[in-house]
Order: sequence, then C-alpha cells, then structure tokens
Amino acid sequence: MNQNHRDIKNNKDHSDLSDRIFSGADIPWEKSKDEVWSDLEHRLVKEDRSPELVRRKLPGKQWLALAASLVLLLSVTSFIRFYTVKTYCPEGVHTSLNLPDGSVVEVNAATSIEYHPYWWFMSRKVALDGEAFFTVKEGKRFRVVSDMASTEVLGTTFNVFARGENYNVTCHSGRVRVTDAMTDRSVILSPDEQAKLNESGGFMVTQTDRHRQAPGWTNNLIMFTSAPLGLVFDEIERQYGIVIETPAGMQQVYSGNFSLEQPVEKILTLLCLPFDLEYERQTGNLYLVYPSVE
Repeated sequence: MNQNHRDIKNNKDHSDLSDRIFSGADIPWEKSKDEVWSDLEHRLVKEDRSPELVRRKLPGKQWLALAASLVLLLSVTSFIRFYTVKTYCPEGVHTSLNLPDGSVVEVNAATSIEYHPYWWFMSRKVALDGEAFFTVKEGKRFRVVSDMASTEVLGTTFNVFARGENYNVTCHSGRVRVTDAMTDRSVILSPDEQAKLNESGGFMVTQTDRHRQAPGWTNNLIMFTSAPLGLVFDEIERQYGIVIETPAGMQQVYSGNFSLEQPVEKILTLLCLPFDLEYERQTGNLYLVYPSVE
C-alpha cells in the first residue's frame, strides 16, 4: 500500500472517530440558529449606524458654538466702538471735563461734547457743538470735529468756537491744523494765531493778544474784538441763561470785555449805551432791547 492510500485511510478513521464522539454529546444551545443570526445582524446594523449619527451631530454643534462666539465678539466690539459719552453744559454754566488720557476740556455755556471712552486709545476724537478750551496730553492724533470743520492737534492748548455757521480756532500753545469740512482746505496755526472760517471755505488767519494762556471765558471774562453786536448779545444770553430780544438788522460791531461776576443788567447798560439802545426786563428771564426814543 502506498503512502497516499495510508493518508486517506487515516483521515477516514479520524472522521469516523469525531462523528462517534460528538454524536453522543448533548450541547445545550440557548438560541436557535435563526435567533443567533438575527441577533448578530441587529448588532452589526447598530454598530454601523452609531458612527454615522455622531458625525451628523458634531458639525452642527460646532457651527452653533462658532456662530454664538462670533455674535458675542461682534456685540462686544460694537459696544466698545460706538458707546458714547455725551456732556452738555447748559446756559449760564461752565464746566470741566477730564478725558480718558488725562486731557482736560473746559466747556463753555450752551455747549455739547461727545466722545467714545472705550475706543479712546484707538481714536482720540471729540465731537463739539459750542465752545471749549482743550489742554491735550501728548500722544496719538487728537481731533475735534464739528459740522463746519475739524481741528487736529499738533501741540497742546487751543480754543474752538463752533456755533451754527460760525467757526474759529485760537491756538494758545504748540500748533494745530484746522480743516474745512466741505473743501478740505487746511491751515496750520502757531501760538497766538486765530483762524476764522469764511463763506468760501477758506480761513482768515489773524494775530491774537500775546501771552494769553487761555481764553477769557475760562476766567469768567467775555471778550470781543470787532464782533457783530448780535453775536455779543447771543453770548450774553448763553453766559447768563437769559433771553434777549434785539432789533432786526443790527449792523454794529463791538470791541470790549465784561466780567461775568457783574449783574447782567450792568453789562446790558454798558453795552447798549454807545449804540443808542435801551433795554427792559420783561417777565421771567426775558429782556427786550430797542432803540432809544429821543
């Protein structure tokens, strides 16, 4: 008998032996074959779907968190950028305002000032309607803006008058650049120089009293140099918180000064006398100015 026949015979003997051994064994199965396959299939499906469900939910949560972060960032930035402090100094009152960098603003009567405190060190800018005297700390660009023109600080102290269509700037120390809002024309002022904006958009530069460290109104003194008489009465109204009705078409000009420590009646008497005018006090704080009757 060759080797191949012996191998076949041995395999058959082992097969018969295995059948005899396991045919007599009683293995207790808890589930049928169909139940086992059904349970296995269910587990395979569950394992396949679980990662898919996680992949669908994670991106949505991440985008929602990112969107919320962006909204919060934009809200905070917008608040910092646009939050505004507004100060109004009423008629008959002067006040002092400290800016975030230590610069000081002396605010004249009937004047409003606005600035952005939380954005200050990114942009030192003040919006002005009225009159104010600025003592500016050294640092980045400092601007005072109004409807008519803007003033950029190149030095330390200056006065800005911006009321209606009247705009003038006086430099007391250092230098300032004044720019017309409509034509973009500009002029640079040195100490003791004043620039007045004219109707054509240019500036008329004149010399002022030398060695004046601040405008007179900061020391309760109102001063006028060839000022239209109507503007003089307007200034008295603001400083005393009164109303003055004047004749129409006044063309006179006035040069002089008054101490605000005097009663307004005394100032009106001194002002009316050289122009042949008289005044009467009406009800409340109303004063009537009219030509003298000969």
